Amino acid sequence: MRRRDIIAGLGGAAAWPATGWTQAGRQRRLGILLVYGASHPDTPVIVETLKESLQQAGWTWDQNLAVDLRFGDGDAVKMRREADEILARKPDVVLAQGVVGATALQRATTTTPVVFMMLQDPVGAGFVTSLARPGGNLTGVTNFEFTLVGKWLQLLKELSPGVTRAIALLNPDYAARLAGYTAEIARIGPELGVDLRIAGVHDAGEIERTIVAFAELPQGGLIALPDAVTSVYGARIVDLAATYRMPSVYAYAAQVRLGGLAAYTTSVEQDVERAADYIDRILRGAVVGDLPVQASERFFTVINLRTAAALNLTISPALLASADELVE
Repeated sequence: MRRRDIIAGLGGAAAWPATGWTQAGRQRRLGILLVYGASHPDTPVIVETLKESLQQAGWTWDQNLAVDLRFGDGDAVKMRREADEILARKPDVVLAQGVVGATALQRATTTTPVVFMMLQDPVGAGFVTSLARPGGNLTGVTNFEFTLVGKWLQLLKELSPGVTRAIALLNPDYAARLAGYTAEIARIGPELGVDLRIAGVHDAGEIERTIVAFAELPQGGLIALPDAVTSVYGARIVDLAATYRMPSVYAYAAQVRLGGLAAYTTSVEQDVERAADYIDRILRGAVVGDLPVQASERFFTVINLRTAAALNLTISPALLASADELVE
C-alpha cells in the first residue's frame, strides 16, 4: 500500500471491522495504541510496516483481522481513555507504543496480551520481571539503553566542538526512566567536558520556555531524549533550535528530516517488524509471558547537511563517512 493511502486513512481513531475468518473459524482483533498523532511523520511508517508485516504472516486487515487504531497525541490522560476503549472491544492482543502507551495498558489490564515497542528499561520501569521471561501480560521490543545518552552527547560534541553546556529534554513524570538518564548524564557529562542537565517538559509551552531561557547564554546545545513529548512536539523543537542557532541531536530520524541537526537512532521499521512477529505468535497461541523482550540491534547516524551549513558547522570527513544517511 502506498504511504499516501495510509496517511489519508489516519484522520482520527480508526477501526477496521474485518469480515474474514481465521483457519480456526474466528475473526481475531488487534488493538493499536500509538502515542503519536495521525499527523506525526512516523505514524504512516509504523502503520504501513505493521500492516505489511502481519499480511506476510497471514493476517489481513479487513479480512481475518479486525484492527482498532488509536492515537494519544502525547497526552497521558487521552492515552488512558483510548486504552480503556480499545480493551472494551475485547482484543486478542494490543500493540502499545512507548512508556506512556505501555503504562496506560498496564494500569488497565492484567490479562490481555500487550506487545510494547519504542520504550526503555522495561524491567526497571516495572513492565516485566525479567527480559528473558517477562512473566506477565506484557512483552515486546526495547529500543534505547540509558548509556546511549553518551553517544548522543558525543555526536553533539563532534558536530559542534564549542558546546560546553547542554540540556536534555524529557518528560520527568516516569521515575525509573528519569533516574536512569539522570545517573548516566552525571557520569558522561564531565567525561566529555559538557555541563549536561535534564530539563523536564510536558508540552509545547514548557519546551519553548525552556529553550528560550537556555539560549540566553552561549555555547549551548540540545538533546531531545526519546520520549512522547519530544517526539510529538519534535517539529517545534527543531524550529526553536533553528531560531536560536542551537546545535541539536535527536533520538529519532524524523526530526532530522524535518530540519534537526543529527540523530543516532534505531530503525522504526525494524522495531515494528519485531513487534509484528510477536503479535503473530500470540494470535497463534503463544503465551505472552514466555516471549523474551527483544532489544534493537542496529543503530544509525543521520545528519542534516543543510542544517549544519546554516549553523556554520564543519563536519569532519570521518563523521561524514560513518553517517548512514545524509539529509540534503
